[in-house]
Order: sequence, then structure tokens, then C-alpha cells
Amino acid sequence: MNRRIKALWVPGLVSLTGSMAWMLILQQSIPPSQRPLNHAGLPLMYQLLWLANLPLFGAVSACLSRRAGGSRSVVFTAVLFPSIVMIPLWVTLATRMSHPSPRQFFGLFCGVLNWIVLPGVALFLGAVPFLKTQPGKDKKEAMNLRTRTFWLPALASLAMAMACLTVSTLAALQPRGWATWVAYLPWLLTLPFCGAAGAYLSRRAGGKRHACLAASLFPVIAATSLVGFLALIGKFVLARPQWLYFSIALLVGVILPSMALLLGAVPAMRHPRLRES
Repeated sequence: MNRRIKALWVPGLVSLTGSMAWMLILQQSIPPSQRPLNHAGLPLMYQLLWLANLPLFGAVSACLSRRAGGSRSVVFTAVLFPSIVMIPLWVTLATRMSHPSPRQFFGLFCGVLNWIVLPGVALFLGAVPFLKTQPGKDKKEAMNLRTRTFWLPALASLAMAMACLTVSTLAALQPRGWATWVAYLPWLLTLPFCGAAGAYLSRRAGGKRHACLAASLFPVIAATSLVGFLALIGKFVLARPQWLYFSIALLVGVILPSMALLLGAVPAMRHPRLRES
């Protein structure tokens, strides 16, 4: 394989295949008739789970491209390959509209946002740590301190939290009535392990306490940022009375998960800095 294949095409195909395979798994696992979080304009569960895991594929693609000697522009192209592939499709749809209307333009805007912009932002977030490294260096030298102490532990904590949420959600789709709590409570009980993993990895790499704290709380930070962005663009609207549902969302989506993550992170944060083995 020449340098272009190793630095661009292989990482690009990894990013594309991984993101599309993950979406296919979620779509096949969650039936279209079930809408666990499709209340008052919030997208389907599998869409949120898909976006939340895209930084992992972006990080893997960027790491492969950077280790193969790719420049920042090559890494950027490989990471955003899933979004780039969708651009010709949506350009074609835009030029083939039979009767252009405000409703069709709004649908086109939502399609571009959901299939190009948001996935591109999520993939780029995972690739940011590797864009700051020098290409072709040894693995240990290629990762700077911020990558080792924050980004990798944070992505590990996020991946574990999303995996546990996926499993609990799939289990909750079987019964009726208390399905929401069947999905939420087991996920909440697994969050201390996710927070402990993020804090331990950060502390082991030499991270300070604020880095351990940020890495352990990254699942809540990422989810809150995503929901806040969806609220700004009108994709997430709280039902009335808004103050009541906002308080419930704050408690269930931010406070309780943060407390669970911190519960697992506290032991790792209290110990002296671990040495690398």
C-alpha cells in the first residue's frame, strides 16, 4: 500500500464503514414503531446513540491516518469521509425538487443537518486530539499529554456509557408500561463503572484532578451539549408546562447521571497519581 492508501483511503473507509454499520445495528435493533425518546420533537433514540458514538470512529480514523504519516488535511478528509460521501446525494436531491416550497426547503435543510453537518461535527470532535500530533512518530510520542489524560479517558467513559444505554434500551423495548424505568435505572447503576474507568485512565496517564473529573463526566457533558444544540435549532422542544419538564430533564439527564459518574470517579481522584507500568 502506498502512502495515500494508508493515510487516506483506509482510514476513510474505516470511518465510513464503522459509522454506517453502527447506524444499521441501531436501526435493526430498535423497531421503527418504538419511539423511546420521540416526545415533543426529540429525535429517535438510535439517532442520538449514533451521533454520540461517532467521535469514537473519528478518533480511530484520525489515529490510523496520523500514524500512516498523513498531514492534517489528509486526516481531516479521512475523518469526514462519511459526511463527504453524503454531499453529492443531497446536492442531487436539491436539484431534483419538482415543486420547490418552503416545506421542501426545510426538509432539505434538516436532511443536510442530520446527515452531513451533525455527523461531521461529531467525527471532528473525536479527531481533534490527533490533529495536534506530528505524523509518523512513535505511538507514545504521538499522543500529547492532553490526549492521554483527557480525550482517550473521556472517549472511553462515553463509549462505555453509550454501550450500557444501548443494552438497557434494547432490554426495555420488550415489556410495556414501565419500559422507561427498565431502561433508565440499570443504565444509571452502570454509570459509576463508566466514571471510574475514565478517572482511572486519566489518573494513570498523569492527569490532574480536574482532568480526571472532566473525563469521568464526559458522557453527561457530551449529551448535554448535543441536547442543547438540538434545542437551539428547534429539534428539541419541551412539552408544557416547560418549567416542570425542564426540571425533570435536568434531574434525570444531568444531576443523577453526574452523581453516578462521580461516585465511581471519587476513589481514583483521591489516590496519588498512578505511575505508568
